[in-house]
This record gives sequence, structure tokens and C-alpha cells, in this order.
Amino acid sequence: MIYLFFSLLTTMRNLSFISTTLLGLMFLVSAFAKAWDGEAFADMLLLYGPQWFSIGAPVIIMIEAVLGMFLLLRVHPRITVMAADTFLIVVSLIFAYGTLALGIEDCGCFGALSHLYTGKPWMTFARNGVFLLISVPAWIYSAKDNENHQLTKLIATLIAASAACFICGLAMHRTFDLPDISSTKFDTRNQTMEKLCNIYPFSSDSTYVVYLFSFSCAHCQNSFANVQQFEQFHVVDKVMGIAIDDAEAHERFYRIYQPQISILTIPHDTMTQITGQLPEVLLIRDKRIQSIESGSVTSPGIFLE
Repeated sequence: MIYLFFSLLTTMRNLSFISTTLLGLMFLVSAFAKAWDGEAFADMLLLYGPQWFSIGAPVIIMIEAVLGMFLLLRVHPRITVMAADTFLIVVSLIFAYGTLALGIEDCGCFGALSHLYTGKPWMTFARNGVFLLISVPAWIYSAKDNENHQLTKLIATLIAASAACFICGLAMHRTFDLPDISSTKFDTRNQTMEKLCNIYPFSSDSTYVVYLFSFSCAHCQNSFANVQQFEQFHVVDKVMGIAIDDAEAHERFYRIYQPQISILTIPHDTMTQITGQLPEVLLIRDKRIQSIESGSVTSPGIFLE
């Protein structure tokens, strides 16, 4: 009987050790995978709301790195597991809102690896459910926190969290940078229209919305969803984007936003000759610029008559 008791106790300890280790590794992998592709993760957060939401990228990465290290190093394990489970539940609820209300299908949980889950939200919820189940042994039995080497553990955690945030900062430095566009308007609308006609053959019997933007501009990305709705609202015959040519930002933008409109790319110098501010929306009818919306795009309804 005594043997069975100690055998069960040993099994519970082993399960608790395995549980906290798996959870710790999951949080660390998630933190550094996001950090490595920090700009894409910041872009993902923009889908949930205003431009400043992107600031949440390094904050979330830091929280995950701290939780991961605390779990691996067994720093107050029961409290840490409680915090980790709470974090998983909160982000799952946020993603559920994004999926149901905003049509977001990629949680961005594992950075560049998240494409494995794109279009399959149920896999994200199933994965989080599995990790919550894994944490159960740590709830049932969790050894007391070893008071030894507390300073070493805190230093190791600080180094890991700082490294993740530093990598994220390097990856997303361009997210907060607006393109180098002069604030001075160069041309009248007629002259601007002439330059646009050199880029695209506009028809005199069609209406267009032309979206001038940069792939790396956070304000432009935040307005992109509204721009794509112009055709859905039947405001115009065609919506097209004209962006500054940037191969690296182009690839990331298409991966995150999966544009449904035609997008042409032009050199930076050509863009400065067309507009002095990005993003900018031009309503074109009869090969004339009828309206201009600069700085942001609130809703296609502003152009309805």
C-alpha cells in the first residue's frame, strides 16, 4: 500500500514536471517565433482595431517569454501555470471574436509557422485546448518553488525576455515608420490625373477608386480593409491600388492581407510626384479626380451619393 502511494506520488511529480516543461517550451517557441516575424505579427494585430494596436506585439512577446522561462525554471509553478492558463483563455477568446466578427482566420500564434493554421481556426482552438489539458497535472501536483538560485532564475528570465523583445524590435522597426513622402502637394488634380493615366489606362465611362499607399506603412495597412469594400458597396466599377515598389514589404503584405484588388507598384520618386501624403484615396469619374481622402480611409459610405 505504501509502495503504491509513493509510486503514485512519483508519477504525479513526473507528470507535473513534463507538463510545466511542455508549456514552458510552447510559450518560448511562440514568443521567439513571433519576435522573428515581429512586423507580420504587428500587422496581424492591426486587423483587430486602430494603428496603435501594433504596439501590443512586443508586449505579448515579452509576456510569453517570461511565462515560458518561469515554467521551465519552476518559479512559483502553480501561480505561473494559473497565469499561463489565463493567458491562453484570454487570447483564445480574442481570436474567437476576430474569427466570428472580423473574419480573421490566422491567429499569428507562432509567427512564420502560423501559416500552417491559416483557414483552419478550429485547429488553433483545439491546440489551445490540448495545452490547457496538459496543464492539469501541474494543478493537481506542483512541487514547492525551490528558493535556491532565485537571482539566477530572474536574470535568465530577464535575458530571454529582453532578447525576444530586441529581435521583435529589429523585425518590426519599419512598422512604425511612415514612408518618406514630402508633405507638399505638387500638382493640381488635372496634372495628377495625367500622371495616373501614364500608369494605368483609365476608361472615361467607368468609375474608380485608386488607393495610393506603401506596403510598409501602418496607417495604410489599417485602412486597407475599408478600401477593398468599395467594390462590395458598388460605389465604383473598379478598385485598384498603387503602391511604392518594395519587394520585401510586398511579400509580407500579400501574405498577411491577401489582397482581392489589383495592385500596381511604382518607384518612390514617381509616388512623390503624385501625392504628398499616404495613404490617399482618389475617386475618379470620367477620367477626372472627383474626391480625395488623405491620411486614413474611414468607410466607403463617405463617397455614396
